[in-house]
Amino acid sequence: MTEGVEERLAAHEEGLKSCKRRLDVVEKQQDAIHDLAASIKVMASEQKHQTEAINLVRKDVTRLEGKVDVLETKPAKRWDGLVDKLIWGVVGAVLAFMLAQIGIG
Repeated sequence: MTEGVEERLAAHEEGLKSCKRRLDVVEKQQDAIHDLAASIKVMASEQKHQTEAINLVRKDVTRLEGKVDVLETKPAKRWDGLVDKLIWGVVGAVLAFMLAQIGIG
């Protein structure tokens, strides 16, 4: 009878060793999953900060585009004003010349 008990005990010990090996594998996988989850959490946080920074840059670029547009139109407005004044000056000179020729001026 002791032989049967010893055989069963040896079989149980072998089963326990197998279970321990499998449990060790599961623990390693669990640690890897935990590390992965922590990495994803850090990446999500970094992405949030990057998105906020990108939005700030976009706002600044939009604001600067408006300022550049104003600066670009300023010389054109000056030139248009100068051309208008020159045209009125020429028209005035022609009218003055015509009136002088008629004898009114």
